[in-house]
Amino acid sequence: MKSIVLVLCTMFFISGCSDFLDKEPLDEITTSSFYTTAEEGESAVISMYSAIQAINWKGKSWMIEEIPSDNSTTGGNDPDFSPIDDFTTNADNPAVLEYWVEHFRLVTLTNQILTFVPAIEMDEVRKASFLGEAKFLRAYSYFDLVRIFGEVPIIEEVPTVDSDLNVTRNSVEDVYAFIISDLTEAINSLPNTRLASEEGRAHAMAARALLAKVYVTTGDYEQCMALCREIIASGQYELVEDFADNWLRDRSDNNSESIWQIQYVGCGPNNTGNALQAFFAPWGQALTGNTDGWGSQIPTSPSIDNPGTTIRDAYSDEDLRKYHTIMSPGDFYPMLNASSGGYTYPAAGASRGQSNIKKYVIGSGADVCFMSTPQNQHAIRYADVLLTLAEASVRQNGDISVTPDVIEAFNAVRVRAGLSEVGSITSEMVYEERRLEFAFENQRWFDLLRQGDIKAIMQVHGKQFQDHSVLFPIPSSEISINPNLTQNVGY
Repeated sequence: MKSIVLVLCTMFFISGCSDFLDKEPLDEITTSSFYTTAEEGESAVISMYSAIQAINWKGKSWMIEEIPSDNSTTGGNDPDFSPIDDFTTNADNPAVLEYWVEHFRLVTLTNQILTFVPAIEMDEVRKASFLGEAKFLRAYSYFDLVRIFGEVPIIEEVPTVDSDLNVTRNSVEDVYAFIISDLTEAINSLPNTRLASEEGRAHAMAARALLAKVYVTTGDYEQCMALCREIIASGQYELVEDFADNWLRDRSDNNSESIWQIQYVGCGPNNTGNALQAFFAPWGQALTGNTDGWGSQIPTSPSIDNPGTTIRDAYSDEDLRKYHTIMSPGDFYPMLNASSGGYTYPAAGASRGQSNIKKYVIGSGADVCFMSTPQNQHAIRYADVLLTLAEASVRQNGDISVTPDVIEAFNAVRVRAGLSEVGSITSEMVYEERRLEFAFENQRWFDLLRQGDIKAIMQVHGKQFQDHSVLFPIPSSEISINPNLTQNVGY
């Protein structure tokens, strides 16, 4: 595995680092020979998105962002992420290192755009949009990094041979200020919509939605609500009528609820397909054609976790979301193995918890290969904007809200799920609704951190949670090559 420094060093050739030669090699692509036209700039911009398509980013981010929560547990006893599940992980954990490296790889790619694209002679509006995409993605990466690791280095420049790579960690406050600055600039320079041929590329509405999430995290509830209301008032998005439409392969991609999705192509080149089916689908059930999933992450269940605290306990019988979120004993799925008449989940279950994750499990198909399906991954859904508005409102108003447009937004999500409307909401209601709506979408851990009583919640859930467990360790290999990096308390 590569460290952040090695990742940064791979960019030396394209950052003009050729002082040791009399002239540039004819077979090398350098910044002076590549960043010369708008088309080359756009190719570089598009290449940034490869970082978030990679299996070690979205394909495995659930190990860090879901497994610690009260929604998920491990399907087996994997040495990489089982310690994350029980809060005994250390600074040598490979999954933690992969998370750090992949996020800083995206930072490096975005910094290249921000360094070299400004010199290209091209339409200024188009150039500003390229730079806005880079700032959006850089902020997206840092938002994850600061919530997982706390203080992290702010890196804004492409390294050269003269660069000091022994960077230091910046304060959490400075990192959030950096994120807010990038997203504000992205909003001002990106278009509000994208052509169908540009699906998956950043736009101003996605930047507003992400910034709203940043503000609800930092406690700037007024700014958060203003952004949410701006997105709602735009009329660009609406909840799909049926919650299932977010998970059925022919209806989920870039639908009316999608503000921003990670785009995938099944059975394409490496890291262009969605790998989640391989990790979520139960083993031994012949759901994916020639091979099966691993069932690596499974829902928390009263059979293996503290009863009354699990995600299986959380869904009421009336909640239409459960069927499309969790495979439970006896559930029949006509869309899985459709050519054979559908699939029924075993009465005894197919995991140690007698249930498996249904989201992102689409079964077999001509364009489905192992660890590679064509289904896009939701990054920002409109439902998140509605519930973020609700969260900010209750937080600002002393833990209760009766504000009409807030109640309307909250009820829209509930009614779609088959639940009754409410006349007022509390923070407990909002976080519970978020738990049910976004289970296994890499939201719950961050929601627990914002909720504020995470230690008590995790202890009730049966976890040996300690105060320092709110942050992950800085990878030991990073500290070994950079003495200026310090370790988080407790590791």
